[in-house]
Amino acid sequence: MGEGPLNSERWEATPVFWHVVALLLILLFALWLRPIPLQADPSLQGYLQVVTGVLALVFSAVTLVRFQGTQDRISLILGAGFLLSGAVLAGSSVLFFQLPAEQHLRIQWAPVALWAGRLILALLLVVALIVEDFLPRSRRPKAEIAGALLSVVALTYLVTVALRRLPAEVSPHPGAFIPSPQQLFPGVIFLIAVIWYRRRLNQIFTAFDRSIYVAAWMNFAAQLAASQSERLLDAPFVVSQGFSVMGYAIALGGALLDNARLFEQVRHLAVSDPLTGLANYRRLLDVLESETERTNRSNRPFSVLLLDLDGLKKINDTYGHLVGSRALCRVADILR
Repeated sequence: MGEGPLNSERWEATPVFWHVVALLLILLFALWLRPIPLQADPSLQGYLQVVTGVLALVFSAVTLVRFQGTQDRISLILGAGFLLSGAVLAGSSVLFFQLPAEQHLRIQWAPVALWAGRLILALLLVVALIVEDFLPRSRRPKAEIAGALLSVVALTYLVTVALRRLPAEVSPHPGAFIPSPQQLFPGVIFLIAVIWYRRRLNQIFTAFDRSIYVAAWMNFAAQLAASQSERLLDAPFVVSQGFSVMGYAIALGGALLDNARLFEQVRHLAVSDPLTGLANYRRLLDVLESETERTNRSNRPFSVLLLDLDGLKKINDTYGHLVGSRALCRVADILR
């Protein structure tokens, strides 16, 4: 009798164990990369930032489209969060394309912009879950989308102003075990999001939710690697950027797959009867039109078989519409 709960607890503990092992390996790998000299091209980093920003902006557009269909506020907040993060990433990419005379002066603000963008994304990942618990559905999706876009514009301006007041150095403690401890602050928030989204998968297991969970995990791993960065464009910095790009790409892929599934469900509901699941009158008209066109091309006739259920009205009048609906469902099962 006690083997079932024990096996369930072991099954839940196994993924946690391997996640911890993977994160420790990432941290040790970034620590091992610290003394390795790496001459990364700033322009390549700029192009990588542009690609990441485009991924974030496309994800935001896909998620806002999903919000109009599902009206779940988690999609709205995630769409706004990735839109703001994408704007920060795209804006910070300009810092890597400066002329040599101004490069050292302006590129020093690039790590600060990246840190702020990841912090905003981490906060909105957690805020989306909090809002979902208290206000899961929206009644005015268009108005809330407009409000979210205005909030993104205001937050983008505030982030730009706040960046001027933050210290520009990459590593405040070079040579320490954690040379960039400020990177752990967004990492802790990402860890909270990882744990929360992992528990959420026990109730909702769609491609969208799985991709958001993996994206949060990737961003947490990126922060662990970034905590080992001592200077701009060193090996841990590049590894951190790689994890971040993979997180955005996975999130976008999951959102596209889930939207494709939702569109297929809508298409199926539009051409099927909600009670029996058989094709409805709209599907009949489409088939008749296509068969008529085929007949006009090939001069081959087609036939339509009409069925009538005798006594259905009597069943409804005698036993009620619920029993009559069950009779229709049994006939539909036979026709399948």
